[in-house]
Formats: sequence, C-alpha cells, structure tokens
Amino acid sequence: MLKRIFFFFLTAQIYAQTIPVGRLDFSEERYRNQQLISGAHHSFTIRPVSDSTTKALLPATVLTSLNTFAPMGWNDGALIPARGLQTYLTAGFFVKFKAISLQLMPEFVQAENRDFETFSLQGALRAPMLVLWNSSDIPERFGTSAYSRLRFGQSALRLSSRSVSIGVSTENLWWGPGFRNSLLMSNNAPGFLHGTFNSVKPLKTFLGSFEFQLIGGRLEGSGIQPDPNAYLVNGIQYLEPKSLDARYISALTINYQPHWVPGLFLGFSRAFHLYTSDMGSGLTDVFPFILPFEKKSAPLEDAKRRDQLASFSVRWVFPASQLEAYGEVGWNDYSTSFWDWFLSNEHSRAYLFGLRKVFPQSPGRYIRLALENTSMEMTADRLVRNNGPWYRHDFVRHGYTNEGQVLGAGIGPGSNLQTFDLAFVQPKAIAGFTIERYAHNMDYFYDAFSTYDPKWVDLNFGGYYQRRMGAYAILTKLNFAWMRNYEWVLDKNVLNAQMQLSLTRYF
Repeated sequence: MLKRIFFFFLTAQIYAQTIPVGRLDFSEERYRNQQLISGAHHSFTIRPVSDSTTKALLPATVLTSLNTFAPMGWNDGALIPARGLQTYLTAGFFVKFKAISLQLMPEFVQAENRDFETFSLQGALRAPMLVLWNSSDIPERFGTSAYSRLRFGQSALRLSSRSVSIGVSTENLWWGPGFRNSLLMSNNAPGFLHGTFNSVKPLKTFLGSFEFQLIGGRLEGSGIQPDPNAYLVNGIQYLEPKSLDARYISALTINYQPHWVPGLFLGFSRAFHLYTSDMGSGLTDVFPFILPFEKKSAPLEDAKRRDQLASFSVRWVFPASQLEAYGEVGWNDYSTSFWDWFLSNEHSRAYLFGLRKVFPQSPGRYIRLALENTSMEMTADRLVRNNGPWYRHDFVRHGYTNEGQVLGAGIGPGSNLQTFDLAFVQPKAIAGFTIERYAHNMDYFYDAFSTYDPKWVDLNFGGYYQRRMGAYAILTKLNFAWMRNYEWVLDKNVLNAQMQLSLTRYF
C-alpha cells in the first residue's frame, strides 16, 4: 500500500505555487470577480488558492504604511497595529522536483511603533476591560520602542498530487466567504507554523464536489509583558499572569458543492486550541474536531482546558446575474445537547453576511459592488447564561490569537462592522472607495456603561488605486477614520488617517 501511495504522488501532475492571502496586486479580487461572470468551480472559501503559473522567482514587494493618530486597519498579516511609519518587505522563489515543491517567501516588518493615547478610563469603567485583557492577548501597543521582525511568511514545503497536498507551511489562511472578516481564520494575524493536509482542487464525487483543509499548528504569544500598575483599580490587583507556553491549534474546514445546485457552496469549520502543557497524547487530543458537539456526549471536555470555535457558511454564485450572496454563522461554546442548541441557538453566536455584484461594461472592464455586515457582539442570551465573548477564554487566556492579533475577524471581540465597497476594474488597473461603520467592542460597552452616549464608533472612508505597468505594479491607499467617543470617552472625537504605498516587481 505504501509503495502505491508513493508512486501516486511521484507520478501525478502537481499544481504550482499559491497566491498569498491578501496579495497586494488584487489577484484574488480579480479571480473572485471572474467567478461571478463565468461561474464558480472553486468555493473560494479555503485560501490560499493555487496559482496556475509556475515561476522560479516570486514577486518582490515593498509596502510603506503610515497611521497618523492611532493604529488603523486589519487583515494585513505580518504588519502590527501601530502608530507612525511601518515598512513591509517580501520576495522569494519557488522550486519543484516531481511531486515535491518548496515555496520560500519570507516577510520583514519594521515599525516606528510610536506612542499614542491608549485606554485611560478608571475605576468601575476600567474593571470590565481588565477582564478582557486577562483572557486574551491583544495588546493595544506592541511594546514601547520600535518594532522589527523577520518571519518565514508565505512559505511552504509540500508533497502534492493532482487533487491533494500534504506539507508544512507558515502561510496565512482564510476560511469562509467573507472579504472583510472571517469568524475562524483570516490574514489578520501573522501566519503560524502548521502541518497541512488539503485539497488543491475540488474532489468530484457522485454527490458533488468537496474541498477541505486539515491543520495542526503552533500559536505564539505577543511577548508583551503587562504593566501591573495598569491592572490596579481601587487598591485591587486584577492582573492574572498568562502561561508562557505556546499553544497547539487543530482545525478542519470542509466545503461541499452539490452537483444538482450549480454555484452553491456549503462550508463547515471547527478549531480547537490549548496550551501545550495541557495537551494529552490520545487521538482526540491531536484531532479534537472529531469529537461530538454536545457536552452530554463529551462530559470530560471542560477538564481538557481547551477552547473551541465552529462555524457554518454558505456561498451562492449566480453567473447569469453576475451576483453572489454569502453568510457565515459561528459559535464559540458547546451546547449541552441538540435541544439546548435548538432552544438557544443564539448562545455565543456571531455572524456575517454579504453581497457582491459585478456590472460588466466591456470586455475586461466592469464595476464591482460589495456589501458586508459582521456582528461579533454577545447576544441577549448573556443576560440569563454565562456567555464568553469571542476570541477570549478563561483557560486559554491568550485567547484565539497569534503573536498578539486575532486569528479570525480583525475587528476583534464584541465589535461590529458594516462595509460598502465600490470598485472600477480594468484589465491593468483597479480604482475604488470604501465606506464603513465600525463599532468597537460592544461587549465592553454594555458591561461598563448604563447609558448609550459613549459608544465608540468610527466612520471610515477611503480610496485605493492599483495599476500594473509592465513588470511593475503600484498600489496607493488613503483611509480616514472619524472616531466618535474615542476609547469610550464621551465627546472625544478625533480624525485618524492611514496612507499606504506599495511597489511590486514581477519576474
């Protein structure tokens, strides 16, 4: 049997390098838009996707980013939330020998990481925020000095066949149909070291097509040590030191396309993470996603001291209308039983939904409209039942993060976002603008305040322009955020700006 498997992998046609999640040349955006015109064969809910080309030298990119008042933006991988100037560099190469391939694409980040106004409320208003800080690793500022880091970035070593691949990677992953947020896996945080077994194209069966990815990896903390004085309220020390251990993450995503419903994609994702010191050696410790969902069927689960999240998604593409509709709903806690979920399916729930529409103008030219709404705040179920916020956990007190940034929705725990994005696409250029409403951590707001006035809500608006010129591509972005009640301080209204410029060289 082993000989047959080995022969299969060595003789099969393999796919080329991948398109990194969030690549600045809008290649993913063009691929997804084209699906609305010509029809979708891939779900586009499991990324990175394979590139049809094979080039020894991968694109080299330099990006400069400037935030004027405070950190702004997410889904930027290796970059950190920081004020001031930040520079990002990447380049690499791709080689293959029969079924074995190596993609080496390191990333370097350097940031001024200038000081800015952080959370300042005291007393009873401060205590609920300390609960968040004690159950997550999401620092406001990454230290008190300049920041620099070199990572393996979008690198991977794979053994691949026509349909599946197994390997080791540090690439960013994106699971789900959203374009601004994903509940379980996005490129908001830096990529983490993981082993992967995944499909490289849809696997066709008599029931329809399937895509999947199974990972096991290592998550790291930010390394930012908290100031004990910041946790002292009215003489009470709230600081609870976090474990210094790394964390193990095990996750699975599956997407199904029924062959009798063209363009429909149904997805399921599940992720577990825990400190390595709490990890056992059994099959359900290494692959916990095979466990049942009901607590009554897994009565010892709480003793495992691990956190789990799960979501279901749907994406439906209508090529005749150049339209797609999608949604994702997730839960960050077990239900006791099916009837418990049936009666209280809003318990620990978050969701997103969206719409994309293409308006063709001429060959290669079209207008693309995208709308998306994300809700991460706890539901009213919290009034009668303990309901931990998303990306926080009492046992795994780094929360669902890697190197200090959330693995899922970049807006963070308890936050909500509504996005309007309009783009004008040409064969070698894309221009567009975005308007967003961003409500910061409503879970904290409801815990801390008894009036509605000091909600911290941003009005974000900005534009972007990308153009390909021969072997080069440039990208410019300019975003403004009108921050109302900044850091929940009533009538503290400030204007923040973000400017980005990138240059990519293709080989």
